[in-house]
Amino acid sequence: MGKIILPRIMWLLLTGLMLSPSLLLAADATITVTKEQGGREITLKVGNILLIELPGQGGTGYSWSVEEACAPYVKLMDHTTRQPKEDRLGGPVRVGGPVMHVWRFKAEKPGACEIKMAYYRPWEGVGKAVDHFVIKLHIE
Repeated sequence: MGKIILPRIMWLLLTGLMLSPSLLLAADATITVTKEQGGREITLKVGNILLIELPGQGGTGYSWSVEEACAPYVKLMDHTTRQPKEDRLGGPVRVGGPVMHVWRFKAEKPGACEIKMAYYRPWEGVGKAVDHFVIKLHIE
């Protein structure tokens, strides 16, 4: 019994340390923001990495586009798209299935700004966007 409890206690302690706010604001911390967190304000320190993950649907022509990138406070490092390993039902992901768009930004200097994104077909233009995402940043 003691052999089982000790690993669980260690796991709980390590989890608590990983989720500690002081660690989240470390100079080299990576903070991930998802669609559900849109509209919120996130506090970063200079040097933090911000990952924004937004879902999309492959094969439709729609894609997320950064409309306002918060320069010079943050710098866009890269943008990637990946497919999940399996669909919502646990089956294989098919062509034209769900995709995840991921942007990596680096906090460059103190200030406040917003990152704004829109989900639309490029040939239709941003005026026909079917979804929007905004995150407010406060960089210390």
